[in-house]
Formats: sequence, structure tokens, C-alpha cells
Amino acid sequence: MSTNNFLFNFNQIKTPQLDSDYPIASVFKRGIAGIIDIHITIILMAIYLEISFRNYYFQKYNNFFEDFYQKFGTKIPKNTPEHLDFIFKHDIFYWTIFIIITTVSIGAIYHAYLNSSSWQATIGKRIMKIIITNNQQNKISFIAGLWHYFLTLIPYFFIVFVILYSRKNNLQLYDYLTNNHKILLIGIIIILAYQTNIFNKKKINLCDYIANVEFYMHKTPYILPWNFKLKYKKNDKH
Repeated sequence: MSTNNFLFNFNQIKTPQLDSDYPIASVFKRGIAGIIDIHITIILMAIYLEISFRNYYFQKYNNFFEDFYQKFGTKIPKNTPEHLDFIFKHDIFYWTIFIIITTVSIGAIYHAYLNSSSWQATIGKRIMKIIITNNQQNKISFIAGLWHYFLTLIPYFFIVFVILYSRKNNLQLYDYLTNNHKILLIGIIIILAYQTNIFNKKKINLCDYIANVEFYMHKTPYILPWNFKLKYKKNDKH
């Protein structure tokens, strides 16, 4: 099978069930792996944004302000119906949405692809010798990897929502949270839900539980994430 077929069809290949003797990955080691992966995805996103801005977005950005100035006589948009209507109907709005979606997709594809690959791990997990499995201790699918990734983003989406909403209403973040008990309660629930890995034997949080994934200390015997050529002997444990 060619390399290209491995890139897109590795989920059709069944890997052996994980030996139950492998230890559970600790919260600390998962945290280190996560920090490594965050830096890698930030670099990938930065490269993508640099290319996009240089070749496409920067020109669209200039065109928007030229068109805006010709219509309103100013280059500073305000929160008025006329200005907002112009922005929503201009190409810059759709390009901005496209850039945001594709930027987020880089992180999603990075995590889902590698976690469902023959490595069963992102680069960070690979370095820390951690693999991800489903609750049957088999390799997860690409869709399961995407589902798990977006579940892990819920706290970040919540933070962005709170910051944007408080700024829109000219409120200090502290004032907004203390005066809105529902939002404060939701925030506390999210924090507690994502810290439950400290209190259970499998070291999984609510996000892991919903996605049916677990983490073990192990390193699969494959050279590349899309390559099922063995690097180590099958009987070796790592």
C-alpha cells in the first residue's frame, strides 16, 4: 500500500488490543505533553496565518478599508447598524470567518489525525510515551479524535465568550462574573468538570469520559504515524 493510502486509510487497519498491564498516564505527564502540543499547534497556526495574510488576507483587508472610507468617509468602523451591515456584507467578513475556521481546523486535524494514527499519540504524547485509546483499549477513530479535541476546547470557548460579552457591555470581567450568577456557576462547573482527573484512578476528566478515551504509558512500535512498518519487535514494551 502506498504512503498516500496510509495517510487516509489507516483507520481501517486494526491494531492489537493494548496490554492491560500498561500503567495509566499521570496528570503531570499529560500536562507536559499538552504543553508541547500547544507550542507545536501555535507554530503551525502562525505559519498558516503568515502565508494567508501575505498572499490573500492582507489585500482583502486593505480593500475593505478603502471601500469603507469611500462609503462613510472614515476608516474606523463603529458599532452602528450601517457600519455593521456594511461589514457583514463585505468580503472581509467571509474571509475572516474562513481564516478562523481553518486556523482552528489545524489544531483539530493535528490532534485527531495523530491520535488516531499508528502512533496513537500526538508529538507531545509520543515524547512523553503516552498513547490514547478508547475505553476498550483499542485505537480511536479520526472522528473520535475530533470529538475529543473539540470537547477539550469548551473551557477556552467559554473564556472567549465571557471576555467578548463583558467588553461589548463595557463591564469589567470581575464585575460581569460576580453580577451574573448563572455565568459564574457555569464557569465553576466547567472548571470542576475538567479537573476530575485528579480524583479518579484512570486520571480522566469529564471531557475524556464523554469521548470514551483513556491514556496509558506506552509507545507504539511504529516509525511514522501513517506507517505500520514496525520499528521495534512486537514483544517489546515501552
